[in-house]
Amino acid sequence: MKQAIPFLLAAFFCTQFACNHKPDAAKVNDPELLSWFPSTATADTLRFEVQTGGDADTTKIIPSRLLFSSLDTALQRQFEAVTDTTEAVVVGKSRYVLNENFDACLLEVHQFWFRFQMLLLYDKQHHAFTDLVNVAQWYGGDGGQILTGSWLFDYDGDGEKDLVLRQIEHSMRVSEEGEPIESTVENGSLLLWKNGKFVESPSANSAELVKRFPIGAPW
Repeated sequence: MKQAIPFLLAAFFCTQFACNHKPDAAKVNDPELLSWFPSTATADTLRFEVQTGGDADTTKIIPSRLLFSSLDTALQRQFEAVTDTTEAVVVGKSRYVLNENFDACLLEVHQFWFRFQMLLLYDKQHHAFTDLVNVAQWYGGDGGQILTGSWLFDYDGDGEKDLVLRQIEHSMRVSEEGEPIESTVENGSLLLWKNGKFVESPSANSAELVKRFPIGAPW
């Protein structure tokens, strides 16, 4: 019995050591898509906006097959609802830490002269992408354009980063007299971080957000 005791103790400590020194799951299970987003320090406030003109950086273009194989059906549909995926070029921009459990991967979409920026949310505990949020856009046609920008910061002071979205809709039409009529409509919305996602706040004051968070327009 005395000889068995050291063996049992050694087995116990070996078992405990193995349990407390498991391989880093993130290194084993993180999807390949994450490698296209370089980690970037997260400032107190991040500003997202698209630059008009210019081509996509060909060294950072994410292969379409890799992108869509990394997203579930719901996220694929969200992406396809924004742009024509057959014509789009997707670029990996940055990866930010949102909180202990989530990162945000910034991707930029180039389609013709259209530009879109989106945050692809990544759950670090479950090693999976969970949501896609539009944070900046610039698109439209001869009759009108839409410009969107956003700010990522702790809006309500709860320690979690939220999103303020700003949008300008610009249009041109011709009156019955043949005179051009230009119109611009601005609005703002607030998305608060709740239960692992950004949720639009129904109580946000759009006019106040428009005044507090101005965005410049190219027209």
